[in-house]
Amino acid sequence: MFTYKVDEEISLKLKEIQDSTEIFALIDQSRMHLKQWMTWVDQVQSVEDIGEVTYKHLLEFTEQKAVHFVIMYEDEIAGSVSIKDIDWSLRSAEIGYWLGSEYTGKGIMVRTVSSLLDYAFNKLNLHKIEIWAAEGNEKSRSIPERLGFVQEGMRRDNELIDGKYVNMIIYGLLKDEWHE
Repeated sequence: MFTYKVDEEISLKLKEIQDSTEIFALIDQSRMHLKQWMTWVDQVQSVEDIGEVTYKHLLEFTEQKAVHFVIMYEDEIAGSVSIKDIDWSLRSAEIGYWLGSEYTGKGIMVRTVSSLLDYAFNKLNLHKIEIWAAEGNEKSRSIPERLGFVQEGMRRDNELIDGKYVNMIIYGLLKDEWHE
């Protein structure tokens, strides 16, 4: 099992099929919190649904297209973070993330993404990382803003969440900007 230590409280563990029950329980208890901004929440109705997605995520890992982690906070799964849509020709990727409702407000995600940027830029030798966040999701948008990302644009009506179109704000960070 591949793990990556963030700090004394947080580590990242490659998502595995064995995590499906715990991940489903976290999503289920955080369903109302997550579905405000995550289009996939209503599609997750069982442990098997998580298992199927995790299988696809492991295939993406073996094909070097993505790395999907569970966030371990004090030895419990608190959420997920991914380096996804890796384009090796451009050396670029996107980071996506979510936390269970009981884990928000503890600084977990900003520490996690900061550490993941070190991993992406220094271990994977990526050149650019993007983070996309819904325009109204201030908590999610605060992560790239606090970490020095540049707001590069907006995709209008890019997602349909609860029957309403939502604009997505696109943030970008280059490797040499991270080292500054």
